[in-house]
Amino acid sequence: MDTVPYEQLRPPAALSDAIECFWRLLLPSVVAPDEIISAEHRAEILFQFAGHSQILPQASERPFECASSWLMRPFAQALHVRQVGVSSSAMIGVRFTPGGWAAFQHTDTTDKQAYSFMPLNDFYPPHAVRQLEAQLYHELHTPQWAYPLVTFFLGRKVEQLYFERIVYATAQLQHRLISVSALADEVNLSERQFGRVFRQQVGLSPKQYARIGRANRVLSTSALDVSTMTLEQLALRYGYHDAPHLVHEFQTLVGMSPLAYFTGSYDLIDQKFRKHDQFLQ
Repeated sequence: MDTVPYEQLRPPAALSDAIECFWRLLLPSVVAPDEIISAEHRAEILFQFAGHSQILPQASERPFECASSWLMRPFAQALHVRQVGVSSSAMIGVRFTPGGWAAFQHTDTTDKQAYSFMPLNDFYPPHAVRQLEAQLYHELHTPQWAYPLVTFFLGRKVEQLYFERIVYATAQLQHRLISVSALADEVNLSERQFGRVFRQQVGLSPKQYARIGRANRVLSTSALDVSTMTLEQLALRYGYHDAPHLVHEFQTLVGMSPLAYFTGSYDLIDQKFRKHDQFLQ
């Protein structure tokens, strides 16, 4: 079968702002590709259907362990791709525009090193990845080889209207005390839909984000206010049920008690030895 060794296709207009191109590499010969791939501030997804490659960090001979489909994240270090053996090679890739990866729904909350190639299962449900791989394999040698990718990313592109609503919602949760249901009403989404879209775009639920935002507001309390308020007053000011609730949240999110934080920051709290504040110690 005659095949084009390397081919690029431009995405449809609805994806062109976020995806630079889809590409396919079919090498029936025994020539083993050996190249340097650089992220250049963009993400790239690769699917390998034939052959076997080693992915090595620059200046290293220790390869990453890769799945059959993986993602090179934005701002990753350049990587050395070396094919192992002399078998034919069949790969399909998605090259995003700078920042284009953020335009699609995915779960990117990992704390793994940014330079590594990472399995696509870390960002999408495994069943969705397996289905996409099967569709691509079925179309691998046909003119329609990029169609499964177009369908996949069209279905996951974040609607601009939703994006603007979530940007607004994050700002509100950072700066004021508001319930998730009330905020969902403000952005004209049902509470369930709001939670789903928020998690897809932010990586946290609205309640988790609200907890962090409230703790940050406590951390920003001025030295003058801290010196004139009891812990109970501070808790009520920022919407905590009571002082123990504030202490628990502070310990969980900040890693220390309010007393330890504000004493270390301002050296102004003189309530340490008051009987009703003994739970702080």
